[in-house]
Formats: sequence, C-alpha cells, structure tokens
Amino acid sequence: MKDAIETSTIAFAAIVAIVLIFAAVLGLRSFIEGRRRRKARAKTDAEAWTELLGKQLQIAPASVGDTEAAAALDRARKLHYGAVEKLKTAKKRKQFERIRTYALAGLHNLNIMRRRLGKAPGPQGPIPFNAGANAKASKRDDNIRDVATGPSTGLPF
Repeated sequence: MKDAIETSTIAFAAIVAIVLIFAAVLGLRSFIEGRRRRKARAKTDAEAWTELLGKQLQIAPASVGDTEAAAALDRARKLHYGAVEKLKTAKKRKQFERIRTYALAGLHNLNIMRRRLGKAPGPQGPIPFNAGANAKASKRDDNIRDVATGPSTGLPF
C-alpha cells in the first residue's frame, strides 16, 4: 500500500511538472510572438508615416516667401531626412516609434507652412512630441481637424 501511494505521488508530481513546463513554453512563445507582432506593426507604421511625409514634401513648394513658413518647411525636410536615415538602421520597436514621431512632427510642420501660406492643411496624425501641452496657447484655424487621419487610422485624408 505504501508503495502504491509513493508511486501515485511521484506520478502526480511528474504530471504537474510536465504541465507546468508545457505552460511555461507556451507562455514564452506567446510573449515572443506578441513582441514580434508589435515590432512589425511599429515598423509598418513608421514606414507608412515616413512615406506619407515624403510624398507631401514632394508636392510642397520648393521655396516660400514667408520666413516662418520657410522655417517650418525646412524643419519638415530635416525631420524626413532624419526619419529615413534612422529607418535604415532601426531594429527595436522604440526606435520605430521614434521614427513615426519624427514623421508626424514633419507633417505637423508642413501643416504650419500651409496655414501660413493660407492653404488648407494636409494629412494629419496624432499630435507629435508633447505639443499637446502647447495646443491651448497656439492659434488654431477653423480648417484644422482634431481627428487623427492617415495610414494607421484607416480614415481618409
């Protein structure tokens, strides 16, 4: 009787150990797959916003007379150049998120230029960097939409 109890206890412990190992392996695989998906999503998002900024820069005027508009256009070009350069070497999700932020900031600067020139704003994304803190102080046109648009939202421009 004592041998049967010991044998069943050992068998139960072995089964529990196998189940725990199996659960740990599945959990680790799920964690790794989730990180891979988030990184792929961040990379796709960064590439899409950078491409959109590049296309908007292609249709932007080569030079503008207004100094503030020219400065905004120059900032947008620098942000696009920085985003493209960083996109070549980025490997981590945070790097891709930073590249996306650069592209969004570039689009924001292009919209500043458009407003200064009296034109309708182009595509917008979420507010870049921490510009939300200064949004109350900035002068906003009636043409500006507060709804995020662009490749990642599925909303039309």
